[in-house]
Amino acid sequence: MSKNNKKLTILVFEETQLREVKSLSIKKRTIKATIISLILICFITTVSLVLLSKLYSERKQMLSYKSENKLLKIRLSEYAKKVNEIENKLVYLENLEKQVRKLAQFNDEKNKKLAIGGKEIDILREYSAVAERKETEFFNDLNNVLLSLSSEIEKKQNSLSELINFLEEQRLMMLSTPSVWPVRGWVSSKFGYRLSPFTGKRVFHEGIDIAARYGAPVRATAKGIVIYAGYKPGYGKLVTIDHGFGYVTRYAHNSKILVKVGQRVEKGDIIAKVGSSGFSTGPHVHYEVLVNGIPVNPVEFINEASNDQ
Repeated sequence: MSKNNKKLTILVFEETQLREVKSLSIKKRTIKATIISLILICFITTVSLVLLSKLYSERKQMLSYKSENKLLKIRLSEYAKKVNEIENKLVYLENLEKQVRKLAQFNDEKNKKLAIGGKEIDILREYSAVAERKETEFFNDLNNVLLSLSSEIEKKQNSLSELINFLEEQRLMMLSTPSVWPVRGWVSSKFGYRLSPFTGKRVFHEGIDIAARYGAPVRATAKGIVIYAGYKPGYGKLVTIDHGFGYVTRYAHNSKILVKVGQRVEKGDIIAKVGSSGFSTGPHVHYEVLVNGIPVNPVEFINEASNDQ
């Protein structure tokens, strides 16, 4: 018998029947085949477990990347909102600048836009472009840029607002400053000392007399509020307007008064008709300008460019 045909004999005894002996013969080839099969099964099982573990790990990593991408999109969306707010502020500043230029009548096209500078970052870039840099560095840089822009915008906004308030005050002051002739005519008596046409004595004339056609319109020389409208000895039918900023004007010797106390008037509004009431030698307007209660020469306030006189 060859080696390959050798058998392995196993004796089996039963406790109840010790006399009976059973024998079981197994070939060595069968045992080897069984052992090899078990080893193969163990190997395949181990490899399968490793592959499954690797797949699970990769899947977990992919889920992690998806979660990170989702969070990154949320953060980029928040920054996009901040950029949108800054853009809205820039639009507001541009409108504010137009108001300033309108008030200041500044038409220099070369300096039409606000001077805004600094490093720029496009937050709408692809995630792959963002991923090329360190996330912390990217968002720190973006935060610094947004904070810098917000700070600059706030400074410019405050500066422009202050400038608008100043220019608006200047504009109101200009509108409230007497600068036009109250009536079409010619100066028949100047401001200062003169001989009185009634007494012949040397007296101080606190305004100017403008001779004009009887019934011609008398106009307010600046915007203001009527504080007197009635008859006053010497002045005849008088209109007095307070323009603010210490300016007050008087229009005397009218034939008819067209305004009342408390009424607001604009520069150029008709307030009366030329007459010769009170101490007067003919139709004219006695026109006075007072600054902080002191009579000044009205001619010094008249802007020739604003008159067709």
